[in-house]
Amino acid sequence: MESIEDIRKLLDRFYVGETTLEEEKTLQDYFSSPSIPEELLPDSDLFRSLGNASDSVAVPEGLNQKILDVIDLQEKKVVRTRRISLYSLSGLAAGLLVVIALYVGYFKGDGSMRIAQQMTDTYEDPQDAYEEARRTLAFVSAKLNSGTSELEHVKKASQAASDPLKSLSKINKGSRELSLLGQLQRAQSFERQ
Repeated sequence: MESIEDIRKLLDRFYVGETTLEEEKTLQDYFSSPSIPEELLPDSDLFRSLGNASDSVAVPEGLNQKILDVIDLQEKKVVRTRRISLYSLSGLAAGLLVVIALYVGYFKGDGSMRIAQQMTDTYEDPQDAYEEARRTLAFVSAKLNSGTSELEHVKKASQAASDPLKSLSKINKGSRELSLLGQLQRAQSFERQ
């Protein structure tokens, strides 16, 4: 019989997948004996269940071809259809309207009128023109500010939604560090063997 240390080494190699058939047979024989230490009882259950399995499994003829046929059939089913979303369609329509408006407004009009000729001074006094421009810009600014004031709620909701996401990134960072620690421990256990 093998010593318990030899069995533990064989078990470690078995779980990594490095044992030979003879070594697996040795483990099978060891775990079929009635005197097994309590710490190895879970392994004993595993080897007893493996011992009840038959050694050979009958593979049906043509199984490989059947699998390949099913894979080919699935690949043929995966056909990507291209759908135009409502959002992109509305953007396309808006762009088309701008082009039509430019064509009708500027190019289709009277041939003698040019854009530069259409722009003429409406005020004789530059100070009056300045005051009118200032009033117009103040009006536009007030309307723009009243329109964007409703977006404050969206900004607050966006900030509230981003705060939990920041904590999730911390959790993600911690899980990566734990994963690296686990890999380091596995490497150290292989070095000991």
